[in-house]
Amino acid sequence: MAKNKKNIVLGVVVIIIIVAIIIIQNPFQQSETPTGVLQNNENTGIDIGNLAPDFILNSLEGNNVQLSSFRGKKAVVVNFWATWCPPCREEMPAFEDMFIRNKDKLEVLGVNLQESERAISNFLLEIPVTYPLLLDPDIKVKELYNIFTQPVTYFVDKDGIIVDKKFGPLTPKEIEDKFGKLGIQ
Repeated sequence: MAKNKKNIVLGVVVIIIIVAIIIIQNPFQQSETPTGVLQNNENTGIDIGNLAPDFILNSLEGNNVQLSSFRGKKAVVVNFWATWCPPCREEMPAFEDMFIRNKDKLEVLGVNLQESERAISNFLLEIPVTYPLLLDPDIKVKELYNIFTQPVTYFVDKDGIIVDKKFGPLTPKEIEDKFGKLGIQ
């Protein structure tokens, strides 16, 4: 009788564990839109002439933004930045100006490097920008683009090809030249 009780208790524990695993790893559960790095092909890379690596990140407003969604529509400037970075702060008004003047053919994406939404919102009180600020809390996109300093800016043409990039701050002349490669004045 004691052996039967032991077997029943063991059976119940096994069933509870199996049910818990199914609940935790429910294969039928609708998942949220993924963020981070997406599948890229052999033409993808971070060098000039490569297809820019694709990603989806959440904007500060909570919208999903996918880099490849702009292909065939607009050129994209992907700027990796942080609120505490003085050169980042200096560049942002120029990016905002280019974005405002060229909304029909340009998208600027500011990818923030691991800061809280609150820090970014407070930053916007000082330096307001209207282009999307994206959150990379797991640094997957930072790693994909081999970001080791900030600011870093990639200039991606309408076809998704990297036409230029800059590690470090951009001078006003460089901004003019690099935006010119995108057909933006």
